[in-house]
Amino acid sequence: MNNRRVKSNRAQSDYFELLVAQYICNLYNIIFYYYENLSFLHNQILNIPNGKERLRLQNDNILKVAKKFKEILDFEISKKGKIIEVLWIGRKLTIKTTSDVDVKHITHNFTRFSVKSISQSGSGTIKNLGMRSLIKYLNIDFDNEYNKMWQKLRIHTRKEKISQYDLKKKVLGNEKLLNWAAKNGQKYQKKLNKLCLKAFNEMPKENKIKFINYMLDADDEDLYVIIVNSKGVIIYKPIEKELKLDYQIESKKDSGVGYTIYINNIPTYRIQTNATNGIGVSAFCQRVFFADKLN
Repeated sequence: MNNRRVKSNRAQSDYFELLVAQYICNLYNIIFYYYENLSFLHNQILNIPNGKERLRLQNDNILKVAKKFKEILDFEISKKGKIIEVLWIGRKLTIKTTSDVDVKHITHNFTRFSVKSISQSGSGTIKNLGMRSLIKYLNIDFDNEYNKMWQKLRIHTRKEKISQYDLKKKVLGNEKLLNWAAKNGQKYQKKLNKLCLKAFNEMPKENKIKFINYMLDADDEDLYVIIVNSKGVIIYKPIEKELKLDYQIESKKDSGVGYTIYINNIPTYRIQTNATNGIGVSAFCQRVFFADKLN
């Protein structure tokens, strides 16, 4: 059920991103390349519980934010020239940005949008940090522990020579095995969280700042974050949240699988240690949120 919910949320996020790309294309008379993707996701969402309501939410949210996109892009066009292409970045993991939709101008400059459509209040995930990011910024290599997690699962299922792909498929199809895998994975989840918290607090301030600015994409002056929720529309540029050396920075544990980063004694960012597609049956990651609601 959790795996199904994750896929459902991804489909809705992708659908909203494509609605944004389509709106911008229609607004500036640009070719929209992704009709097949949009149609596929539309049908996929229709087939999940409350599918019609979920589609209605995404379409209502694009109407809420449409005027803001035009205001931003008219301003960017005045600096960068007319728009010639709109690209859906989607889930291209090779692209090192949180941008979902890239707008290309005739000057070969870009305006980027990270967009989030949320049914309730809140601001959604700022960024998902994979293990490569944790190695680079926190100097944590968790491969050995990750492999131990899988080996214990193999032993438990008595399938010690099975491939990781086939083992995951087998476990996902068996609720009893999936529950065992989740409990096994939670031990390593907590261990990774503890290592990350310790590593962050032991880093020099300069490295903490680099890590946080990376989480925010604060070095991308062309990026806008646009969040639509039940309260309205929130817009900010990550570069405006870039940290400087005169900030006091520390992190504190707030659960066995999360910690909060405090900036000048104010809880600012919440880090949650999780997995990409199910605890115990997929790679670990960390999700970054704002510690409090944005206004």
